[in-house]
Amino acid sequence: MVGRGITPLGRRRQHERFARAVESRPESVDPELAGELAVVDVLRRAAETSGPDAAARERMRRRILDADRPTAAVTILEPRRSSARGRLAVAAAAALCLVLSLAGMSLLLSRDALPGDTLYGMKRTAESASLGFTFGDESKALKRLEFAAARLAELETLADKYADDGPLGAYLTALTDFDADAAAGSRELAAIGTNSDERVLATLDEWTRVQYARLTDLRTRLPEAAVTRSATSLNLLARISQRTADLRARTGCSPVTSGTADDVGPLPATSPCSSTTPVPAPPSSSTPSVLVSAPAATVTSAPLPPAAPVPTGVPAPNPTVPTTGSGLLPPITSVLPTVPSIGLPTITVPLPLPLPGLPGVAFGS
Repeated sequence: MVGRGITPLGRRRQHERFARAVESRPESVDPELAGELAVVDVLRRAAETSGPDAAARERMRRRILDADRPTAAVTILEPRRSSARGRLAVAAAAALCLVLSLAGMSLLLSRDALPGDTLYGMKRTAESASLGFTFGDESKALKRLEFAAARLAELETLADKYADDGPLGAYLTALTDFDADAAAGSRELAAIGTNSDERVLATLDEWTRVQYARLTDLRTRLPEAAVTRSATSLNLLARISQRTADLRARTGCSPVTSGTADDVGPLPATSPCSSTTPVPAPPSSSTPSVLVSAPAATVTSAPLPPAAPVPTGVPAPNPTVPTTGSGLLPPITSVLPTVPSIGLPTITVPLPLPLPGLPGVAFGS
């Protein structure tokens, strides 16, 4: 068979005969095609034995069917682009953090600033903010006195820094701020002392005397123009001390103030001082108590003297303390009204008294 069918027609006839031999098996087998037919039988048996069994084919079938089923749609989100508003918010937050950090550093650096320095305005702004976060009239008044004392400390620093000739504007600024804070604190504390708490008047008087002594000692180191201006501050302290003494002298009077006030506090009343003091009544149940008017005791602290118009270089003189009287009320000259006695029958109870129901027990001897 190999040597035959050289022409295409012969080869075609050969293929047709081989196909008829494969299809007609096993009825008749052409001897010439026996070898090829044996190969066909081997291939058929190999296809039947080497393939997957029925169970494997069923598993493969199910897997293919499951793969063909529609699955849930998976949406892939595209990365969102940051909007202009988001970028603006991030930039604003970064700018705010930068401003806050710079402000914090400025506050730390301005704590030692002096009048005339670049950061002195920041220091005063921080003090105003701290005053706003202080609650209570007394606390705010004490905070203002603290600021006034800080102005004197700044004056002392300026005097130490510029031994010969310092900036006059810095001295005048510190003295002006000192007067403003001292007057404001005096007004508030004096109002509290006359209304509810006399203790704050003593605190104000003590603070005034300390600052008066500090400023008096400092005048010898100030420039000439600042010395002249400091006389106004000393006179203000003397007025505060005098006002405190006058108000403390009328703490037991009624009324204490005149109802008006000036730059350092309420004005004391000018009417005669009278207090309502109850007089102890005699041991009689029918005698009413009588209220007698008596002058109140005077305060022992003396006001500060006004400042001299020119610097003397001498520290402030120690204030003298005047002595007072015994502090007792004057003798009562008025006679208490005589109350007529009402005649009542006298009841005499014999002793001992026998207890009812207990004849053998009695009180007394």
